[in-house]
Amino acid sequence: MQKALLPLFALALVAVLAQPGTSDPGRGSEVAGYVWANQASSAIGAAYTPSTFYSFNQVGRASANSVVRTAVGTYTVTFKGVGGGPLFSGATGYGPGGHVQVTAYGGEDADYCKVVSWASGGADFSVSVRCYNPAGALSDNRFDLIWIY
Repeated sequence: MQKALLPLFALALVAVLAQPGTSDPGRGSEVAGYVWANQASSAIGAAYTPSTFYSFNQVGRASANSVVRTAVGTYTVTFKGVGGGPLFSGATGYGPGGHVQVTAYGGEDADYCKVVSWASGGADFSVSVRCYNPAGALSDNRFDLIWIY
C-alpha cells in the first residue's frame, strides 16, 4: 500500500512546485505593437500611416501608428499613447522598457534593417530604424517591426 502512494505523493509534489510564484508574479511579455512599414521611399520628413491591416497598437489600434522617413534608409516609427508614461506607470508599476525586433521586407536581395534605438519613457513609444543594401550602404526598404513589453 505504501508503494502505491509514493507515485501519487510525487505527482502532488510536482503539481505544487509547478505553480507560479506568488511573491513576484511579473507581468510577462505581451505584444504592444507591430507595423509593416510598407512605403520604403515616402517623402522625407512626412509621416504616413502604415497599412492598417498589418499594424497594431494596444491603445489606438492601427491608426495610432506612424512612420517617418528621415533620410535615405532611415526611419522613425511611432506608436502613439503606449510609451512608459501613464499607461505603463503609476498603478501598474511598469516603467520605460520594451524589446524591439525589425526585419527587412520583400525582394530577393539581401537588404537588412537594424534597430538603432527606441524611447519609451514619454507618452509615445518610438523606434529608430536604419536599412542597408548588401554593400552596407543605407538604402530605402520596407520592413516589419514588432515590440513587446
